Amino acid sequence: MSVTVRSSASSPTRKPFKWGAALRVVTVLSAFGIAGCAESPEQKAYQQTLQTAQTDPNFCYSNRYDGVLAEAWQRVHSTQGNGQKDKTPAEAAPLPAVSVTGATSMPELSVPPYSQRSCRLSVKVGDAAPETGFLTFTYLVRDNVTKSALAEWHPDTEITEKYDALMEKIKAGVDMNNPDLKACITRYPAFNAPSSDPMVQKAAVDLRAHLVRRCLANRAALKNLYSDLYFIHR
Repeated sequence: MSVTVRSSASSPTRKPFKWGAALRVVTVLSAFGIAGCAESPEQKAYQQTLQTAQTDPNFCYSNRYDGVLAEAWQRVHSTQGNGQKDKTPAEAAPLPAVSVTGATSMPELSVPPYSQRSCRLSVKVGDAAPETGFLTFTYLVRDNVTKSALAEWHPDTEITEKYDALMEKIKAGVDMNNPDLKACITRYPAFNAPSSDPMVQKAAVDLRAHLVRRCLANRAALKNLYSDLYFIHR
């Protein structure tokens, strides 16, 4: 599996923009072109916006994506009583005004069958305090066809928490001689994040750690499968 990065350009400041009043919150992967799925006009418009962002050179600073950003921001800040993110769809309701500054496109990432475009920006949603982070568009592509897409908001606070937790685990001791870990680290080399922004560097480390963890989980699952098959067919 290859990991490639493509460079993008920076962008200007945007003015506040209000999304359509009937847009529904989408909290899971939004599938494109799935036959037999009844979708509202709002859901179709939302999915079309995600699809447009896949190739749009202005995805990072066009106000057409303010609604996607507001929805993703609200999903992160919407919590249930147990402190977990609320994953249940909300009733149709107007999304608050969005004001974006300092929008800059990050290098595009390709980890087949996934690809990702991300934008670093500061956003003010409604009356909330301004927040800086990353808006990401992640796509699942098979046979040159986009199967699903997801837009997410990752604030700097989240990136910092994950990075600090990773550093603590490394300080506590990691068995670098573990053959599975060595194989996964080789499979996902360090990303070249050409930025002096320390948060961009942390995000690159966090993303690589996520891919390595997923690789380790897949290898463990495969070993369990082989073990099960061995005992089943003895």
